[in-house]
Amino acid sequence: MQPLLEINHIYKSYINDINVLHDVSFTIGAGECFGLVGESGSGKSTLARITLALERPDAGEVTLNGINLHRLKGKALRAARRHIQVVFQDPTASLNPRLPVWKTVIEPLDNYPDAVAAFLTEVRHNRRDLAAALLHQVGLDRELLDRFPHQLSGGQRQRVAIARAISLQPQLLVCDEPTSSLDVSIQAQILNLFKELKESIGLSYLFISHDLAAVRFLCDRVGVLRHGRVVDVFPSRELLSRDRHAYTRAMAKAVQL
Repeated sequence: MQPLLEINHIYKSYINDINVLHDVSFTIGAGECFGLVGESGSGKSTLARITLALERPDAGEVTLNGINLHRLKGKALRAARRHIQVVFQDPTASLNPRLPVWKTVIEPLDNYPDAVAAFLTEVRHNRRDLAAALLHQVGLDRELLDRFPHQLSGGQRQRVAIARAISLQPQLLVCDEPTSSLDVSIQAQILNLFKELKESIGLSYLFISHDLAAVRFLCDRVGVLRHGRVVDVFPSRELLSRDRHAYTRAMAKAVQL
């Protein structure tokens, strides 16, 4: 069976020909959560932007359902982006401060009016009910519909960002350090939410993090990125195996897993 997402031999350089990404390859299957870990500066966020077709690689391909995203333009690229959404690290920066919650979460549906998620079909004709159903999906009450981002806690803002991201029922959700700006107790709640959504609406994830414990909890497989290269790929249950790359073992030892 063809993977949902294929990252094939990606290269990316910036000023002075510094290699940010060097021959990066891995796949993500339908319904799989793939964790990508590495220290700051390893190239994780650059790879996220390339995966989302927000940047182009110098070489290599990103294919979603067998379609090379970087060969698409205009309407074709816009149509493909419906199937791949993103949750960023800082929910405050990713939410429009001038929009109330209900308008924020249905904003993608305004751009893709024919792409209502299967779990929203019963309320598709009422915009506020659509928003309330999305909030319910991420564990928030309807009473938050008319609040603005500054009136929410950090955890609530991230849940709103997740609600917006799943409104189109994407096939793949790219999560770029989605818990690192949250308190530890809230981090655990958001990780549990990601796990619940994976089962309830059939999401697949590219979960990018420096937090090995979070990745071990949530992900099916893990890739380790070091200096722009993938040095290890393995099932998450084998994180502590003696067969791991020396860098992976050092990371695990540093956080006492």
